[in-house]
Amino acid sequence: MVHVVYGTSRRVDRLKAGKFAILRANNPDAFALAGLALDTKFDLKAVMALPWIEQFFKVPPLAPRGQTPLLGTLHPSLMRAAKAAFDAAANR
Repeated sequence: MVHVVYGTSRRVDRLKAGKFAILRANNPDAFALAGLALDTKFDLKAVMALPWIEQFFKVPPLAPRGQTPLLGTLHPSLMRAAKAAFDAAANR
């Protein structure tokens, strides 16, 4: 099982409690490490546990990044923002 959170590239400049964003212009290194295609905000109030199976984590048809689904990494510089969002989501 893996835990995933909802992410969207819409309205990334509007962050409410429980959310944080990874923005290319603000932190290019964090953006690259995350493996994102677009600026993205994440909602830590929307967490789901999913089994690690092809139904949810299928390799893209052209497999531009190899035969393993891309899993990004959270850059250390974003840990504080992610923790604040996590704490805010837990308190709601």
